[in-house]
Amino acid sequence: MLAMTALSLVTAACDRKATGQSVAVVNGEEISAGELNGELQRANVPPSADQKLARQQLLQGLIDRRLLAQEARKNGVDKSPEFLSRQRLMNDELLIAMNAERQAGSQKLPDQAAVDAFIAENPNAFGQRQILALQQIALDAPSDPKVLAPLADAHSLDAVAATLTRLKIPFTRTSGRLDTASVPPEALKRIFALPPTEPFVLPANGKLFANVIVAREPVTMSQEDMRKAAMGALRQQNTRTGLTDEVKQLRSKAKIEYQAGYAPAAGATPAAGATKK
Repeated sequence: MLAMTALSLVTAACDRKATGQSVAVVNGEEISAGELNGELQRANVPPSADQKLARQQLLQGLIDRRLLAQEARKNGVDKSPEFLSRQRLMNDELLIAMNAERQAGSQKLPDQAAVDAFIAENPNAFGQRQILALQQIALDAPSDPKVLAPLADAHSLDAVAATLTRLKIPFTRTSGRLDTASVPPEALKRIFALPPTEPFVLPANGKLFANVIVAREPVTMSQEDMRKAAMGALRQQNTRTGLTDEVKQLRSKAKIEYQAGYAPAAGATPAAGATKK
């Protein structure tokens, strides 16, 4: 009887039709109109584009993705500890991001005085904003940062290259651009205080970049554009502050138990409500 029931469920799944809210059925698994609409939004298809063609192309991409996911499940990938761990991480990050978006939508907008004050406090992101042309040396971030200690005595890119060569650390020379609006004010102040040929190091995408500024291009912004950008930056800042405060509040109420050896290190402030197990 159980076997017959299972067989009937499989048969029913295979007999599903692409009707109603289902725009396609892939091996019995539906793709909904909502999923396709979500793909369309994320693709940022221009209004002038052929929307019907775009939907058809995006649907084919969805079908390909669904087929590959089905094959992965068939191979047992979804049962592996690594998958479950990464799935939990992605779920947590998505929940946090969507909750932050919801909270940001209910934020009170900063008033004009706050916006103008923010612009005045951050000139390198607004009135004095620049695009910096950089000469760079890129290298993989080492597992032990101490191996790069000799770079403290390298005061030019050539000296950085010579030191890395001596240390037998692979690197590449490249170039890049840096928008001063994307750099925290305190960090930018330290960068601008360096001698002209003194390298500064910035991390990006798992790599380290030693940089020297070779040119500066002013960015002209209208007052209206500056206020719009400042409004967005203030809202992001308020969201980050709100999340930090929320974490503190949640920690104060949470009961957190640690296995022996996993509690905060001596001198660190343990979370309120945390206990050793």
